[in-house]
Amino acid sequence: MAWTYCSKETVAAIARVDVDILRDEWSDQVEDLISDHEGFSTIGSTATITEEAHDGNGSNRIWVKKPPIVSVTSVQIGSISPTTLSSSAYKVYDQYIQLVNSNTTSLAEAFDSARNVFPVGTQNVLITYVSGLAAVPARIELCAAVMIGEIAKVYRKGGADNSLKYGGSAATQGERTSVAADKGLLATLRSHMENSLRHIARGLG
Repeated sequence: MAWTYCSKETVAAIARVDVDILRDEWSDQVEDLISDHEGFSTIGSTATITEEAHDGNGSNRIWVKKPPIVSVTSVQIGSISPTTLSSSAYKVYDQYIQLVNSNTTSLAEAFDSARNVFPVGTQNVLITYVSGLAAVPARIELCAAVMIGEIAKVYRKGGADNSLKYGGSAATQGERTSVAADKGLLATLRSHMENSLRHIARGLG
């Protein structure tokens, strides 16, 4: 949804352009780029993900499919009659859940005597959690506004990139062609993200 990360007024103030020239599709494209860069599917709202299934991997971590994690409602182990872990058995981070204290009698039996690891299996770990960033962080708001401002400047100048059809700089050798680097506006936008958005996973509990 356009204009979730920042407002038109913020972009206009930063880029010194008229609000009237700002297009919804520019905001959509910038938000897609930032979401992909951050690895977050939801920014500016939250959603409850119910019993998201994962394959147990024999390690002490499970990475969720739709980070960031706001809170975890339940973690269940087992394909048949799954065992629900106590909240003290795991630690929650932005993008994953880590077992830290599953060493109890009931869990030892459920895990076939494994300690502090998710047992190997197919779709045998079920996680119910709240995902997303309810409030847009200031760093993302500013980055989005600057990026949309860059697009607006190119559009105002009538530049070749104002269609936002990004391309790559191709290097050809023999019959092989590889994309060596982004060029033009896309490179500028990605540079803003790399300089402004340094995401660090942190413990939530």
